[in-house]
Amino acid sequence: MPKAETKRGELAVNFAAGAIGGTVGTTLNTPPDVVKTRIQNYNSAKGPPPYTTFLAGARTIAREEGVRALYKGYVPKVLRLGPGGGILLVVYDHVTTYMRDHFL
Repeated sequence: MPKAETKRGELAVNFAAGAIGGTVGTTLNTPPDVVKTRIQNYNSAKGPPPYTTFLAGARTIAREEGVRALYKGYVPKVLRLGPGGGILLVVYDHVTTYMRDHFL
């Protein structure tokens, strides 16, 4: 990311970096989260679960429903966690700067 010359520019760079990080993290985390949720929600009264590990679950879901099924719920999750990552980084930077200036 480019170096900011003003305080407002620094806030924008930090927000953008955090938002990008939140989006990338969400993109990488959604398939395992979908598989985990399906494993947890499986009703054992239906018999043995079709899969018990992430790789087996991802393979089964992709084969039976398509790869897009591994990203169910992606849009609301990324709309929440993308900007959330940006806000988190901006707040973290402000708090650590304040504490460094006033307590150390």
